[in-house]
Amino acid sequence: MKRFLFSLLSLVLLNPCWSGFKNHRLWYTYPATYWNSQALHLGNGYMGASFFGGVGREQFALTEKSIWAGKPAMGDWESVGVNPEAKETIPKIRELVVAGEAQAADELIVSSVFGTGENFGHFSSLGNLYLEIHPDGEGVTDYVRELDLQQSIGRVRYRKGGIRFSREYFCSYPDRVLGMHLASDHEAAVGFTLSTEIMQEMAEVTIHNGRFTVRGTVDGSKRPYVLSVLVKPVGGEVTSGADWLKVEGADTVDLFLTISTDYAMRYPDYRGEPPGTVVKRVLDVADAMGFDQLRERHVEDYRELYDRVYLDLRGNEETLRLPTNERFTRLRAGKPDRGYMELAFNLGRYMIISASRPGALPANLQGAWNAFKVAPWSGNYQSNINLQEIYWSCGSMDLNECHEPYLDWIEDLAHSGREVAQRVYGTGGWVSHTTGNIWGHAAPYGGIRWGMYPVGAAWHCQHLWDYFLYTGDMGYLEEQAYPLMKEASQFWLENLVPFGVHYITAPSVSAEHGALMTEEGLNPAFFDLKSDQYHYSLPGVYQDIQMIHGLFTETATAARLLGDEAFADDLELKRLGLLPMRVGQHGQLQEWFDDIDHPDGRHRHIGHLYAISPGTQIHPLKTPGLAKAAEVSLNMRGDGRFMDQELAAGGNWSRAHRMWCWARLMDGNRSFKILSGLLTEQGFENGLTFQHADYHWEQGKDFLIEDDLYLHFQLDGSAAIPGLIGEMLLQTHMGEIYLLPALPDAFPQGVIRGLKGRGGFTFDIEWRGGELLRATITVPEGVEKVPPIYLKDRRVRMNRQNRIKIVWP
Repeated sequence: MKRFLFSLLSLVLLNPCWSGFKNHRLWYTYPATYWNSQALHLGNGYMGASFFGGVGREQFALTEKSIWAGKPAMGDWESVGVNPEAKETIPKIRELVVAGEAQAADELIVSSVFGTGENFGHFSSLGNLYLEIHPDGEGVTDYVRELDLQQSIGRVRYRKGGIRFSREYFCSYPDRVLGMHLASDHEAAVGFTLSTEIMQEMAEVTIHNGRFTVRGTVDGSKRPYVLSVLVKPVGGEVTSGADWLKVEGADTVDLFLTISTDYAMRYPDYRGEPPGTVVKRVLDVADAMGFDQLRERHVEDYRELYDRVYLDLRGNEETLRLPTNERFTRLRAGKPDRGYMELAFNLGRYMIISASRPGALPANLQGAWNAFKVAPWSGNYQSNINLQEIYWSCGSMDLNECHEPYLDWIEDLAHSGREVAQRVYGTGGWVSHTTGNIWGHAAPYGGIRWGMYPVGAAWHCQHLWDYFLYTGDMGYLEEQAYPLMKEASQFWLENLVPFGVHYITAPSVSAEHGALMTEEGLNPAFFDLKSDQYHYSLPGVYQDIQMIHGLFTETATAARLLGDEAFADDLELKRLGLLPMRVGQHGQLQEWFDDIDHPDGRHRHIGHLYAISPGTQIHPLKTPGLAKAAEVSLNMRGDGRFMDQELAAGGNWSRAHRMWCWARLMDGNRSFKILSGLLTEQGFENGLTFQHADYHWEQGKDFLIEDDLYLHFQLDGSAAIPGLIGEMLLQTHMGEIYLLPALPDAFPQGVIRGLKGRGGFTFDIEWRGGELLRATITVPEGVEKVPPIYLKDRRVRMNRQNRIKIVWP
């Protein structure tokens, strides 16, 4: 009977056209070699586990999001980037910026504003868990490795020596445990040797009563960590040595793994429970529950989020018979596959749910996953687009719970941000800059190109506001969001710099971009990484002005909702003085006050288009002139990678921002073109996407390198895809409802259910032949009015013929 059930289950799971797996499954017929491009990722918000699916040896790349070097300030602000000379120097820098003396301003920023980064730290891998299973690894047939996105379960299956072997993995949020189940269709056929390869210098292994435990401290922070695996075989024999545990002749084996440090997101010391206490509690519960109950709880918890939104683009179901890598190869060759777009949509939601859950740290550049001692770009909370982009999809995908770790991180960051505002700028409010970590880092530091970015807090506050727009939670607005928004606004009320009759920001750099200086003066902006005459402190940085305009607008609206009328009046008056946007000589939306945008410059950042997305200042129907100028700017910058400017252009997150901008400009075809390029030219066969660089912080194994470039997996671009497809089908950011506003020709028919709009409205939309077939708008409790409705770009007058149904509570 056991063999019959095993064979029946295998038959069902191996059928790729089974409806349960319709573009909810990544699957392959070989193990992974490369972590970045082939490994499959499991996560529960706390920890990340990437499995390779090897036959001879299974490998899990493991980490937990608080495995960080560095340390908090604990009152020593100079040790975390505060330069004691900054407060006295910034007024002089502002004079230089207004006078057009960019080089002198740059030099002063580097010498007297930037502080040390020695205690900033980096996100690190804990190491690898190995299961040596079949010493020879030969004679294998019917191999399948897969990730079930609908249940958040990884699987490996194959036949060897006439025996079917199977493994199943999940990473549970409610029980904070990685569960593994190894089985076969023969008795006494399951066995392995378990060991670890820890990347931290301190690692002490103990084995007792079936628990394999590693204790140590994290390099660079000396924070204690504990990794522990509970091994529970049915039958067989267990033996162990100093640093290994062996199971032989078992019928099945269950393993439960968890990781903890003593970190808690609690200013100022960031200390919580001892990790041994947490690990023991987690594994005691897992031991009592068992694999089946843990699995059931995991799937129920996960699907409560994942099943809220459903997309069907009516793709060719024959492609489901192809392994995912073959579909990826076909797509790269130009063969259309709408189902692969569904797959990317579902994978993006899966990754957000797996990387960001309440009570845990937010997702960093790599989400919750890491295979290296030093993560690319430190795995930091990069706040000049990357961190924000990871969370763009949460509102429309009805994943507000997944947004909460980011919002809580912002609240914690404000503690340090107040100190930085006072110590660096000499003012009230709070401020943060480009980079962030788990220790509350808010100070400016680093290279001039990327470190001088004082609008991090302003962009963070846009997420505080957007969460409110989706949830309508007045208690949250009053207690958490508005106080933070008000203080961030107060900082800018005190720090805007007069520039003629208007206000600008200084010191500041338009994200990682500037212009060349020559003997003739300022040359058009064209990125040249090798030039020592490239300068950044240019006046009138429009990314800042647009963000502050949005911050003042949103904070004033919140203030009026909460009865703080006087502060709302102050913000609206100050907003009137912000430097107006300008259209330049090429018809482009200018990046700076000076008209120096280069028509052939392909720089990756387009911060001066914040006003389109995620902002609301520019819209093709409301501000057509500015929208046209924004189109010119987007065309000048280009859509993807440019090999002659490879280190300045491209990037998965960069493409994602462009495709969102085109969707907001109601050009679905251009947006889809960039999406296709993101998934192919900048995509991996495991469905994820990458940022490229010509260097790496550590030469790591299991890492794909192409054309001498390191291809760094980053979560931001992939996480932005679900929201992007949502934007093609529905837009509500202007306070109105736009149905099918950017529907591309590549999506001629389809259906989406459960899509969320601001105001808490829920949308089910179906279309055919590029036209609306039917739409249902469900109104939330307490809402008495539906905003104006547009179908594509035309206002809808409600009647029976327009096929739009409104469901009231």
